[in-house]
Amino acid sequence: MAQKDILIEEQLEISTRTGAAAPIQLPPGFLSIFPAFAHRNFQLYVAGQAISLVGFWLHQVASGWLVFELTGSAFWIGTTAAIGGLPFLIFTTFAGVFIDKLNKQKLLIATQAIEAIIAILLGILVLTGHVTLTIVIALAFLNGIVGAIDLPTRLTFIVEMVGKRDLASAIPINNGIFNAARFIGPALAGIIITTYGIGWPFILNGLSFIAGIWAINSIRPIYSYKADVDTRPLESLKTGLQFAFGHEKIFYFIILGFASAILIWPFQTLMPIIAQKVFTAGANGYGSLLSAAGAGSLAGAIFTSAMARRENKIGFILIGLLISSISLVLFSINRNFLVAHILLALGGFGILMKVSTLNTLVQLASPDQMRARVMAVYLTMFVGMMPLGNQLAGILAHETSAMFTIGLGSFLMLAVGSVLYLRGVFTNLSS
Repeated sequence: MAQKDILIEEQLEISTRTGAAAPIQLPPGFLSIFPAFAHRNFQLYVAGQAISLVGFWLHQVASGWLVFELTGSAFWIGTTAAIGGLPFLIFTTFAGVFIDKLNKQKLLIATQAIEAIIAILLGILVLTGHVTLTIVIALAFLNGIVGAIDLPTRLTFIVEMVGKRDLASAIPINNGIFNAARFIGPALAGIIITTYGIGWPFILNGLSFIAGIWAINSIRPIYSYKADVDTRPLESLKTGLQFAFGHEKIFYFIILGFASAILIWPFQTLMPIIAQKVFTAGANGYGSLLSAAGAGSLAGAIFTSAMARRENKIGFILIGLLISSISLVLFSINRNFLVAHILLALGGFGILMKVSTLNTLVQLASPDQMRARVMAVYLTMFVGMMPLGNQLAGILAHETSAMFTIGLGSFLMLAVGSVLYLRGVFTNLSS
């Protein structure tokens, strides 16, 4: 049976088994662009995440600015971000073994509750004047451990919410609300930091998790499969690693994710330095620049979701790579504040298109019983490598400049994409 026929059959089975109508009946034109919104579960999920993720970006912006205030150093901003992301490299692959066997819904509720506690604790320490760089780094590392479990769980739980047929719509929307929150959160964080102080964004982030926990608890999964009965963790881990690196498509997806983490993603980490030293725009300018990237990512999510039913999605990876790399190269040589916003928006658009498509295709290429393990390997090589990218970017920016670092990384990403294209990799992946 063809893959397309299998997906149609699965969708008919899902429609039969789910008896709950979506809370909001959306017009057909809207659903043709965002098919995942036809699902009750996904509407609830997005409602909760829309609030929770604004809090997440309040936390991210406040954290970067807090380290900048404590140290004034690009090195320590990069190092703190690197340490916070280090658990993704250490724990994510191993977490995938257990996520495949556990109830993902209950696991997500637990991770969200722990992250809320960490955020509120950090906020209290800042407001009471007891925060130090050591405490910020320690809590960032602890938060990273929880995130290393939460992210692969969340991404693989999306299949259980909407099924495989609408996964290609749900993934970019999930990334889109993440980046739509980045459009609102950083700008709001700048206002809150300037007006009320740097502690309150952390408190508000902790409170925002209430909405996310409520939404996840309200979901009724509609796509299920029999978990892997193998109870030997090391054997399960070995099987996942062999499949991920032995599957040609997934192997190249991993390479692209790895290159993006090292070469492209650190541009966000360096933004406090750029806002202050290049554009002399302060906390408000920092939030404004990140918001521009978030707006572009939201546009990228809309476009990618609208193309969700297109069978050959490989081209979106190449197009996204080109748009993001070229935009950030131009950003690195630009000194106009308004133009910087436009280029960051284009960069966000391209990154979202590339990352969403990679995420979707890795999940669709993975067997049900192994999806969390394969996604965990991919996320280890993508998200897990971001600490290394942030650390290298911080060191290079300290020795040269933040703008030079962004430009060099983007140029090298463009070179990686060109080499893969000339070797026929994108043609092979689409076959």
